[in-house]
Amino acid sequence: MQDGEKKPITGRIEDLPVYNASALAPDITKRIIFGPEQFWKEYTMRHFVLPPGCCVPPHSHEWDHFVLGIAGEGQIVVDGEVGPLPPGSWGHIPGGTEHTFENHSEEKDFTFICIVPTHGDPHGKRQLHRLERGEKKKEEEEGDSGGC
Repeated sequence: MQDGEKKPITGRIEDLPVYNASALAPDITKRIIFGPEQFWKEYTMRHFVLPPGCCVPPHSHEWDHFVLGIAGEGQIVVDGEVGPLPPGSWGHIPGGTEHTFENHSEEKDFTFICIVPTHGDPHGKRQLHRLERGEKKKEEEEGDSGGC
């Protein structure tokens, strides 16, 4: 999309770019729905598809996660407490807690939405830096064209 082009107000998740998230889990699919390049600078809403039998290994960060179960029968485990995430359910992972996402199904993908602060997503963070560099460059160019 070129500068000045109007962004669409709706779209299909499957049409969004896929980001490499293999550091989280092999074969996981990640798309960014909202983030710095799409309406929301402060937070990044990610769409994940975790294949059958896969899990994201236990890890922790300082920021909260807000999670929505979309499809399949996955679960989150937060400090050892299991929380099922069937379609239509939500979950909260407090910052600083060890957590994982798991799909124990042998047949169905586990699809979920996960929202984190932009600084908590490496792709969202890169988007924000690109956006900020572009804004700074535009300000500099506008300042140079003043003629005084």
